[in-house]
Amino acid sequence: MFRLTQLVTLADRAARDDLAAALRAVGRRARSLLVEPTLEGSFNGGDLLVHASFNAAGDRAAFELEAQALLGRPATASIDSVSYSSEADGREPGLRDGIYRVLLLSIEPGTDRDTVARFEAELLAMPRHIAAIRNWRLSRVEQAAGARAWTHVWEQEFADAGGLLDAYMLHPYHWAHIDRWFDPECPERIVDARLCHSFCRVDRSAISSGG
Repeated sequence: MFRLTQLVTLADRAARDDLAAALRAVGRRARSLLVEPTLEGSFNGGDLLVHASFNAAGDRAAFELEAQALLGRPATASIDSVSYSSEADGREPGLRDGIYRVLLLSIEPGTDRDTVARFEAELLAMPRHIAAIRNWRLSRVEQAAGARAWTHVWEQEFADAGGLLDAYMLHPYHWAHIDRWFDPECPERIVDARLCHSFCRVDRSAISSGG
């Protein structure tokens, strides 16, 4: 499965709804398509969250071209974009009326493979410790654009915003194990300080339902 996630920051937020409708209209090639306003609490997360999956790389490329024609207008201030291909996991594929969250991050250049693998393994262990994570996917980025050369995409879904902002963010496994990879005062830090943390509402799972 070929995937694309874009976080769109607008110079003119009055254009948000029209732009979202236009993006949905050009998504005919997508196997699944999510275009939703981001929720309060997102950080460098844009005003619109676009997440799409495709059966073929050519379909993804064609959608990107059509989307770029729309996003290249003055109403758009910036876009953080990642293309990737990977599989998902989860415990609630039938999730309805939940929260989809995506984190874009960039590993510092020169980080050795074993350290990156350990970091990835610890991220993927989070659902074993944090039951609020209903579905998840960790991917290495194939192509990136935006504020950083993004290297990883960490996606999760929750039943509600509290599952993300409280049960996930404040869980001991998060702050005692995961945060050290991000903390500039910790010698084990390998992640660039610039992050994109974005989330939105979903009618159904964007990770498990072909997304």
